[in-house]
Amino acid sequence: MSELPSFTLPTVFDNPKGWGPSNTQQAKDVRDIPYIPFSKGDKINRIANWISPADARDQRDGRNRGRRDMVQQTYGSNSASAFVFQAEADEESFSLVDNRGTAVKKIAVRAVHGTRGGARGRGRGGMQRLGYAGRGGKFGGAGGFRKRLGWRDYEREQHHRYASVKPTEEWELVQDIEFSRMRDLSFSVREPQDVGFYGQVGVYDQGYDRVNTRLERPLKVSGSVRYNATASEDPVLSKLAAKAGDVRVFATDSVIATLMASTVSMSAWDVVVNRVGDKLFFDKRDGGPLDFPSVNENAQVPPAEANEKEPASINTASMLAVEARDATFNYIKQVTEQSTISYENANPFNEQNEAGEPSDDNAYRYRLFDLSARAPKADIYDDEEEEVVIGERCLMAIRTEVDGVVVSGQSRKQMFIRALTQHDISAVGAGKALDWRQKLDSQRGAVVATEMKNNATKLARWAFQAVLAGADQLKVGFVARVSPRDRSRHGVLGFQTYRPSDFISQLGFSEYSGWGIVKALVDLCLEMPEGRYVIMRDPNKPLIKLYAVPAGTFEDNGEDDAEVAAAEDN
Repeated sequence: MSELPSFTLPTVFDNPKGWGPSNTQQAKDVRDIPYIPFSKGDKINRIANWISPADARDQRDGRNRGRRDMVQQTYGSNSASAFVFQAEADEESFSLVDNRGTAVKKIAVRAVHGTRGGARGRGRGGMQRLGYAGRGGKFGGAGGFRKRLGWRDYEREQHHRYASVKPTEEWELVQDIEFSRMRDLSFSVREPQDVGFYGQVGVYDQGYDRVNTRLERPLKVSGSVRYNATASEDPVLSKLAAKAGDVRVFATDSVIATLMASTVSMSAWDVVVNRVGDKLFFDKRDGGPLDFPSVNENAQVPPAEANEKEPASINTASMLAVEARDATFNYIKQVTEQSTISYENANPFNEQNEAGEPSDDNAYRYRLFDLSARAPKADIYDDEEEEVVIGERCLMAIRTEVDGVVVSGQSRKQMFIRALTQHDISAVGAGKALDWRQKLDSQRGAVVATEMKNNATKLARWAFQAVLAGADQLKVGFVARVSPRDRSRHGVLGFQTYRPSDFISQLGFSEYSGWGIVKALVDLCLEMPEGRYVIMRDPNKPLIKLYAVPAGTFEDNGEDDAEVAAAEDN
């Protein structure tokens, strides 16, 4: 009797911490096999697609154009370029005989010489029959075969953005960096170290969790102040810079978050970089764009600046930015006025206050981030193996903000609080936003989606600031004007709470990509000689520019200020 065939069950490797091979000895045997990481949220398309995108469009006869007529290949979070099939050299010369161009040409000629309207495209004949624009251009269409324009789109004024600061002849352009190159950058930082907590923080009033459009609360004006000092003027950062060590870069969270979210920014901004010895200070200009949160910056038609036709409008971009800054600060103070908790270190900005000068009653957290380049591990599965630092070690000290804490028993959760504002939904630059007082409770998802589209830059900066501060929660409040024509009175309509890291992913960003941009700019500036530099976002092109500027640029002249004060007194 012959032996029966046998079957041995293969070993199944389980990785409870994630997807892909684990660090077991058996999984090490397959580490040389190509592997691409993917996520559970990736969509699975057709295994075999025998219809090319062009064929799919032709089969629809031009109908439903723009409705998913492109078949997208989605493997491994859109990053599996190594696994995509590449045609051989002998296959590139292969082509199919296709006579569809003749049919299209006949249709075009027939449309031009329609029974009504003739060759000029008047009436219901001409290119209008195929859904093409019929204003001028070849064959009676706007530039030939083009999509039908919207109502009076040809009269819409093109929005022109202006630079945040105008370069002079003394400025020397060092380098241009396109956003397309910056999006490919990536860097991983280790867990940051805390330098200390300073100041006092307010406890969040959980009664605001019950606020909605029916239980609206008026926004009160706060009498508190916040000294928004730049990195060069920060007392704690200055003490760290005076010490010899590996801390070589100093900045605030608003500046670093601006750099991290730079690839989605639309309005112009600038960052001043001071190279002093082997130290780098990333500073902001007082009264510059970084001091005022933009409103609807990413909208298709953003708010316009003041002009001769409407110079005193309260809905211009600059006026809305000032309103948003004040509303955010008042909202933070109002929802955290229940009680306060003092940290172990006093507020550093109150040490040199003169008598009668208001004090800063906010909280700050100073942290160290390691930007040192490291060689990859010889064995990626060995968790105990330490990475080797390449070159000099580089630490970045950042001052972050702590806006509030949630106390639950013995636990304290740190919060980063901000407010979205709504002015007038009928004004130019409103971004087709829904009326919050009518739709926030019933269509919250649509309201949030619209804000994520119109204010992508601002929300991304807030998310990165919350991550830099190590906040447990990012709370975004909805604050709207009581009357569209009154910018002084506002009401609190609701809130939305996020985990900062999850919110970054929801916005389509990555912490690794943000740190890659910061790491590249830090390395670039460390290679420059001592001096002052300016990183500018081009107002109309998707790129940033690095300028070398004179040492005294942006510095106030004390004598001029004294002359102006004397003139005002006289």
